[in-house]
Amino acid sequence: MSDGSRFRLPASDRHLLAGYGPGIFLVAAFLLMSLLVPTIAPEQNVSSSSASSADVGSLPAAGGGDGSPATASGHGRQGGAGAGAGAAKGGVASSVSGGTTEKCVGPQVPGDSYSPPCVSFTGSNGGATARGVTGKQITITFRIPADNLSSTDAAIQQLAGKYNTAAFSDTEADVKRTIADLVTYFNRHFQFYGRKLSLRYFKGHGTLTSEITGGGQSQANADALTVADSYHAFADVSAFSQPFGQALSQQHVINIGSPYMSLGWYQQYAPYAWSFFPNCTTATQGGAGNVVRQLLPQKVTWAGKGVSNGQRRRFAVIAPDNPIYQSCIHIVTRAMANAGHPATDTLSYTANLSELSQEAAALEQRMVNDKITTVICACDPITLIYLTGDFDNADYEPEIINSGGAFTDEDVVAQLFDKSVWAHAAGETFNGTTPPFGSSLGYFAAKSVDPTHVPAHEVDVFYEDLYILALGIQQAGPDLTPAAFQRGLFSYRGGDGEYGPWSFNQGGHGIWTPQYKFRVEWWNPTVASPFNGQLGTWVVGKRWFGLNESSGRYMPVFPHGPQ
Repeated sequence: MSDGSRFRLPASDRHLLAGYGPGIFLVAAFLLMSLLVPTIAPEQNVSSSSASSADVGSLPAAGGGDGSPATASGHGRQGGAGAGAGAAKGGVASSVSGGTTEKCVGPQVPGDSYSPPCVSFTGSNGGATARGVTGKQITITFRIPADNLSSTDAAIQQLAGKYNTAAFSDTEADVKRTIADLVTYFNRHFQFYGRKLSLRYFKGHGTLTSEITGGGQSQANADALTVADSYHAFADVSAFSQPFGQALSQQHVINIGSPYMSLGWYQQYAPYAWSFFPNCTTATQGGAGNVVRQLLPQKVTWAGKGVSNGQRRRFAVIAPDNPIYQSCIHIVTRAMANAGHPATDTLSYTANLSELSQEAAALEQRMVNDKITTVICACDPITLIYLTGDFDNADYEPEIINSGGAFTDEDVVAQLFDKSVWAHAAGETFNGTTPPFGSSLGYFAAKSVDPTHVPAHEVDVFYEDLYILALGIQQAGPDLTPAAFQRGLFSYRGGDGEYGPWSFNQGGHGIWTPQYKFRVEWWNPTVASPFNGQLGTWVVGKRWFGLNESSGRYMPVFPHGPQ
């Protein structure tokens, strides 16, 4: 086998995945999917009480700058965005559209480590400034896809046979109430310049199962037209797939939630597409640095059956054949080649439900035959379920370097993988430390509005999505437009807390995803997860690293011990 060889399964070797159906791939995004379980009637509105004033407090600066590699114009008036952003950064009082914004003391939300500086506003906001923005409200939408997402629990149970379904026991009323409570929270605590968020649900034509695997573009386009033309929305907070995010961006709708797209993709669809997930360009830049500085010079240290420690590493790099993900993983393979140690195998696969089982088996056979010691995997969870199971059947336990994408750096996902094989996994994560349910920022935000009810278990997914929206609206100022929204987020001075360090500006250039630093993590199958109490958890190093930093001579994994 030649170095750097590229491997694809022939079409004749692919067959249908019997017995599971399209619901199986929802595991790849089930942390989000569980939010969508209820069947919610269209055109329901959630509108809440007016904003309240913030108390005195403090917030240390982190990041800053206004540079932007891309700009785009939105609908409506553009003129006042700069003034609003300047006020949010703590500049002198400014008069916009007949109103006045002024710096006030402390953070906007006391005790919130991500809060922007306090801004006060008096006077008129000027009325309508963009589609979905009037003098009194900002219309946002949440799509309910057409597929039957209530089967997510059943798919997880069928695959894992051990998953704690109590984590996904939320009723329709739980989810609706939680979203409403969070909308109320942000309306109360952030400065929206006399306006309120007004949330509308609608039943879509697209299916998330199709869109996650690269299909369903025409249906996503139809749903984006519904958002733009039927609801006249300024923003959508359910863009959990590439096709829907692209379609909304093409309709000039702010959208939040696209998973792990590249920086180039966000630049192409600026100023509309945003996400609290890390972009895959930043993630693989951090991973490439660790590979070159730590893994290439060292020998195998934490492999298991079938792979001897102490030998020179032979690498396989795996990613889906989606062009965006391929452009990101190329950062790693190029860095390895430039360092004089190219990957033995560079492998790709099609993220197609009917092919994943067969493709994973062929990938495993190829790596065993090529005596791969170390697998760098930017893979979806379903492929890893099959792949780790196939390795176990072959009594082959290579080192696995996990990219931290597609939710694989979350305990509840990694618990689905083969225990003995995944015990040799380590990698990076851009996430903060996930607290037990009942002690998170999102939980406390929802409970502050409704103390009598327990929020839905996935409250923090809603919270992060809405937090980015609220940040952009406050930072934009009274003349709210998509372009002003982007300039506002690029001017956000950053924060650091439960979700890790956040900033939308790096090195004087704006970015569309806030996570920009990583920590090293390794899998311990014998320790219970603090999130759900099930055995198996990621042990995470304490130190955060920038993209050009290394976590030391060795990655802090066994047998070298935590560092």
